[in-house]
Formats: sequence, C-alpha cells, structure tokens
Amino acid sequence: MGVSYRLRQALALLDPRDATSSRAQAMQRLNEDERALFRRLHPADQRHAVAVYQAAHDGWPDDEALQIAALLHDVGKGRPGLADRTGVTLTKALAPWLLLRWRLHPPTSRRGRIARLVGDTEASARLAELSGSHPDVVETLRCYGFREHARGRRLAELDARL
Repeated sequence: MGVSYRLRQALALLDPRDATSSRAQAMQRLNEDERALFRRLHPADQRHAVAVYQAAHDGWPDDEALQIAALLHDVGKGRPGLADRTGVTLTKALAPWLLLRWRLHPPTSRRGRIARLVGDTEASARLAELSGSHPDVVETLRCYGFREHARGRRLAELDARL
C-alpha cells in the first residue's frame, strides 16, 4: 500500500465525522450478532467500513453479500491502537519477514498483536461465520483480495480506495 493511503488511514483515526444516514442504512442490513461485531470496531474503523459499504452499494446495488462483507471486513482486527497500527504498517514496509516470527509471541505482547493484525481477514471471516452471516459473506471475507474471486477482489479494491 502506498504512503498516501496509509496517511489517509492515520488521519481517519482523528476524524470525528460520522455518516449517520449511511450508517443507519448499513446497520439495517446486519443481523443482531453482526451488529454487535460492527460495534466492537474502533469508531474510525466503523466510519471506514461504512464508506466501503456505501461504495459497494453504489457500485453493486444488488450484491448484498459484498455490502455486508464491506461492513465486516475489519472486525478481525479488534480495536488496535495507533501504536499497533503504526507498527504493522512500518513492519510490512521495512521488514515483513518479522511478522512471521512475531506470530510466535503471545497475543497480548506488542509484537504478537502487530503480527495478528496481518491475518485479520481470516479472523473476520471466522467471526462473521460465528455471527450467523450468510455463507456468501463469509466466503467473500475469506477470499479478500483473491483475483480469482470476483467479490473478494472487489472488496479489496474498495477497501484500498477508501
């Protein structure tokens, strides 16, 4: 990912705005357990997810699985702090091999938390599955970024733009 993308992400953490109408519309699409997952996200991640949802809704208005996956694509992250977010960005850019070694660290350590942020898409898929998401939503989350999976590719492209 480019520096400008990461800078926009960092600035979004400080942005207090909330797209209330889009958020309300998006929440109606989720079941109760999916809403609980969504509410666990950091407010900046919620705003980002709603923006990705809105782009998915605008581009593919009939693809409900893509829209719901857009709302849930970051739930596997948990609520990382700015230090962990910065750590994963710098480590990916400067020494990505460390992320494999850091997976051996306890999940409560800084290195363990940073390494687990990289695998958030599979965690998001598992959480969505446990929350009763439709299998198409779970598959989309699991296939995030796969060129061969149209919905997973679209989700990654939307995520990268916003």
